Amino acid sequence: MRTTNWQMFRFGLVYFNSQTSIFLIPIIVTDAGYQGWISVLIGSALSLVLLFFMIHVGKLKPGQSWLQFGGQYMGKWMHSILVFLLLGWCVYYASYDIENFVLFFGSNYMRGTPPLFIQLVIGIVIAYTAAKGLTTIVYMADGVFLLLIVTTFFSLYLFLPNANFQMLPAFIHYFDPGTTIKSSFAVSSWFSEWVVFLFVAPELKINTNMLKKLLLAELVLTVLVLAGWALTMMNFGPHLGKDLQYPYLDMVRSSSHDDIMGNLDPILIGIWSASMFIHSSFMIYVASKCALYLTKQKGKKLMIPFLTLCSVLIAFLYSLNISRYYNDFSSYSAVGVWLVVECIPVYYTMAAFIKSRIHKPAS
Repeated sequence: MRTTNWQMFRFGLVYFNSQTSIFLIPIIVTDAGYQGWISVLIGSALSLVLLFFMIHVGKLKPGQSWLQFGGQYMGKWMHSILVFLLLGWCVYYASYDIENFVLFFGSNYMRGTPPLFIQLVIGIVIAYTAAKGLTTIVYMADGVFLLLIVTTFFSLYLFLPNANFQMLPAFIHYFDPGTTIKSSFAVSSWFSEWVVFLFVAPELKINTNMLKKLLLAELVLTVLVLAGWALTMMNFGPHLGKDLQYPYLDMVRSSSHDDIMGNLDPILIGIWSASMFIHSSFMIYVASKCALYLTKQKGKKLMIPFLTLCSVLIAFLYSLNISRYYNDFSSYSAVGVWLVVECIPVYYTMAAFIKSRIHKPAS
């Protein structure tokens, strides 16, 4: 695989932005209100801690996959349990992506279309992309990256004319420690999916250079989320902002511009869809690697279609009970589960440290 660390920067930004720019901002407005900027900064800082742990684990055995060497530190059975946990998380997360597609396109452009039809079509695209492997997914992110940055810039520009900048003092006058702490952990769960980046090895070496590029991706992502949250608050306020599902699209559609800038929503939807496909495909790719490890490389050809079908099935069950989906999607129980999985590199770092102390040669 001929991939550079700068490609990992672009891939990381596209991968995380597919979720945060669309779904995280309304959650921050709802949970944190005027304190949203504090939650974003703290949540981003917490995710950086997990990034450092991920890099450390990736450097334990350079040139080897975490799946292969993890058992040396955690023991075979515990390692298999954690691999299975990551497998289930990836499949479940991909089902969220699929259901998000159904809710958006089903309510805006494909009314009356059976959800299962949309889910199956999306599942086929995800399975096909995941089967192409990491190289294809990373190069897809390369193609989306520049368009993502340009359209995000213009979208934020559309927020400026009607923004109420007199609201700025309220951002520092309101402070509730309990709300801030809860919201910060929620934000960190969206920013901290670094564990899946262990699967770029051994195709790409995990080292300090990669750390620098991923740190830069995290910084850019934090700035974009802060800007999106602040402008959403200053345009819609804390009360109306809670009712928005897609702030960027709502702002573009309500824009007074009659030129191309006021008709960006089809472009935004296309770029968001592509970035979501990248996110989902990488999740299924990671899940397939975990499943093949657990089955000792059996069923290679059928594994990705099977796992994608599992995600489609979960999404279909959610489509039968939309209220359950919204409750699970935004609950703090889900935040807890997300953080347990995202902290997997922490467990291996601790195990490696304990093992190094136990087997430390006598001086």
